[in-house]
Amino acid sequence: MSEHSLAVNLSSPVRRLFQIRKSNLVFAYLAILLIPYLATFSLNIDYKGFYSATLVFLNTVAMMAFFIQFPLAGRFKHLPVFSNIDWSMSKHKGAGKWIGFVFLLHPMLILAPRFLVSFDDGMTSLAEAITSPQLLTGLIAWVVMILWVLSAIFKDRLRISYETWHLTHLLGFVVICVLATLHITSVGRHGQFDEQFNILWWGLCAMSVGIVLYNQLVKKTRLKKSPFTLISITRGSSRDWLVKLRNDSSQDFSFEAGQFIWMNTSGSVHSMNEHPFSIASCREELPEITLVIRELGDYTSQLDSLTIGQKVYVDGPYGSMSLRDSESARGITLIAGGAGIGPMLSLLRELAANQDPRPIRLIYGNKDYEQMVLQGEIESLQKTMPDFRQQLVCKNPTKVPGVRQGVIVKDCIADAIDPELAKDWAVYLCGPPGMISSVTENLRSLGIPEANIHYEQLSF
Repeated sequence: MSEHSLAVNLSSPVRRLFQIRKSNLVFAYLAILLIPYLATFSLNIDYKGFYSATLVFLNTVAMMAFFIQFPLAGRFKHLPVFSNIDWSMSKHKGAGKWIGFVFLLHPMLILAPRFLVSFDDGMTSLAEAITSPQLLTGLIAWVVMILWVLSAIFKDRLRISYETWHLTHLLGFVVICVLATLHITSVGRHGQFDEQFNILWWGLCAMSVGIVLYNQLVKKTRLKKSPFTLISITRGSSRDWLVKLRNDSSQDFSFEAGQFIWMNTSGSVHSMNEHPFSIASCREELPEITLVIRELGDYTSQLDSLTIGQKVYVDGPYGSMSLRDSESARGITLIAGGAGIGPMLSLLRELAANQDPRPIRLIYGNKDYEQMVLQGEIESLQKTMPDFRQQLVCKNPTKVPGVRQGVIVKDCIADAIDPELAKDWAVYLCGPPGMISSVTENLRSLGIPEANIHYEQLSF
């Protein structure tokens, strides 16, 4: 039985423990960041001044933050701190910018006291740093780090495929990891004071490289033994595909409504050509799963070139959004923007399969009505479910009756929530980051508790 099959049957105390861990991810992350810095106190080094002590804190925390980038992007389902993939990936991207900024400042902060003594002393120290063979690994790591962080920030503007960028991004940071560790263990004051302290840095380096090797070799070798089969691909709307896969292997695959997978249709399990897509079906449809995929790039616009019957490698499921979080809620609102309809459909189908008696509302926004997916099925559910209604929102005008024009605003959300039950109402969101931000703000103003707002961003 899979981890996610077990999760459905967790007792209430265990669920509460899981939720506590999830709500305190930031504190756990910060605690991990401090491990190397706290370890420095065992050395009893006299840093001789506040500035020097501050640099030690900044450099050790930044280096640890760099190493944590690997598990943040490692797709770990069994480690509580890193199992919330949506949270981990958002922190991976956000932390990467700050780490790059600190690495950029690192040599400047080291040399600043020399320049304060005199400009000549500063220039002499700078020349020595650039030409010193002992500092070469650090210099190379510094240059590559800046370039790779910039490539990550501006990847959408680079004229290279996602697969090429992903491969170079991965290999580049492995190189940086090794070079930065060589630098800090060869010239770092803690390793110079006590060589045993370097065991910590090399251990973290080995962990980081090991995560990459595990994901690219071990995990993919396992995935090769349990491929899915592409059984159909049809148009779901003017911009969306409905992709149906079937698990034909002996390996068990289960998921919770609201989760997602990484899909690889290249034919090679070791290809970097894998993309995250939300599952739109419910568990009752297993061993088949359905994905709603919007045309947003080169890969998704060519899905009709896939061959029915071909092997598809599926890594997952991932994601912490689940109906477990709303078991005690007295009503549920699902809000989808564009491609965000996928996980909302999965939640809706699960609620329908369970004949959930609570009031269920769906707000579904798109640019045009022609982009709305599976309206026939959703309209049918309005007739068969005990208390379900849908509200469509289109940015552009349409002659279809009952459709709101514009974007998903506060009034529209308020109509889908019973104000007397606001504190006991659960809301699930999926869509672009801008929509998530504005809708979340509106939900707070409507009295929905933060703990009752569950979302997944389409941002990785």
